[in-house]
Amino acid sequence: MANKTTLLTGGSRSGKSRHALQLSKAFGKKIFLATAEPLDEEMRKRIEIHQAERGKDWITREEPLDITNVVKNEAEKYEVLVLDCITLWLSNLFMNNENRDTILSKLHHFIAECKKTKIHVIVITNELGSGIIPMDPSARAFRDVAGEANQILAAEFDEVINMVSGIPVVIKSSKNENEDQVDSTNSRHEFSPQKKEGLYEAIYKRRDIRHFNSKKIDPETLGRVLNAAHHAGSVGYMQPWNFVIIDDPQIKNRVAENFKKANDEAALKFSDERQDLYNSLKLEGIEEAAINICVTCERTRFGPNVLGRNTVFDTDIFSTCCAVQNLWLAARAEGLAVGWVSILSYEKLKEDLDIPDHVQPVAYLCIGHTEAFYRKPMLESKGWAKRLPVEELIYYNKWQGDPGNFKVSFINKPSK
Repeated sequence: MANKTTLLTGGSRSGKSRHALQLSKAFGKKIFLATAEPLDEEMRKRIEIHQAERGKDWITREEPLDITNVVKNEAEKYEVLVLDCITLWLSNLFMNNENRDTILSKLHHFIAECKKTKIHVIVITNELGSGIIPMDPSARAFRDVAGEANQILAAEFDEVINMVSGIPVVIKSSKNENEDQVDSTNSRHEFSPQKKEGLYEAIYKRRDIRHFNSKKIDPETLGRVLNAAHHAGSVGYMQPWNFVIIDDPQIKNRVAENFKKANDEAALKFSDERQDLYNSLKLEGIEEAAINICVTCERTRFGPNVLGRNTVFDTDIFSTCCAVQNLWLAARAEGLAVGWVSILSYEKLKEDLDIPDHVQPVAYLCIGHTEAFYRKPMLESKGWAKRLPVEELIYYNKWQGDPGNFKVSFINKPSK
């Protein structure tokens, strides 16, 4: 059975649920995942009508909040799953005081589970952006989140169908060549617009995070992030990295003490207002984060002679930094927060983690979930520094050579 994801969108009473049942007729075992709660008599009657329309061929599962868990644990017992509907699920989360970033993070996890199943997943949503702009700020905020969620689903799902007065209009085909098609004037190796947009979004929204909540990291998610790090480029294909995962509170505490001592010493390097600002900054989340990862460089891996390393010995360190960046971008795409703690005694760190002499710690990372990602880099928001204009950092042919007609452009424009 092949995996397929279909998004049905449209206005209220446009025939979305009926078309979902029509698409499901060819399948045997079917599960209907309902996010609606019968909070009043009107909703109770509407639910009963939908149940009667489906008939006895369907297993109905009611889940207003944790739809990802249902897909993960139950979906593959069936051939098709219909979720009705995403908009009500978003509303349930909104009424449960979940913020935008948390909601969209849950949406990404739901999409990831849909893509991992071997069945046909049909998701129903409502198009809320075509009506009158709500007067109430909270209603406008919900409309915006719903619109953003629909865009994410439409970009990620194989097929998107817009229901107009009961008529299905296919606006995105399930054929792979449609999704990956690019302008014939461009390189045949170029990514599709959707994939490029996702890549640039991860780059521009990557943040060095210091605030974490207590939620644990899903082991499969961590595995994907570490595998992405392992796929970094390395000079001579040396792959010099290792990843030391730390979840022991006692070890975290020792590293936090290491940071405190090093941080107190670092503060003395600044004076007056600069020192006051430095002391006001939160520069670590060692004990708050679900896990810490020490990314190391094994400097003797593959012996003394590694292709491409004879003239620049530190290419092993540079290669490990590439792995750190891969890890960071993959974590951001998964909704995980990462913070790099560089204010440490690495000699003490090696002692606390039993790291041998020939292995060099490169990055100590705090990783976990956060309530919100900073809109701008934290040090920029706090007034420590500003982003330099990229135009001032680019030269052609020689140092300070005129870049000529170089022009900055964006797919996803980053926050200033």
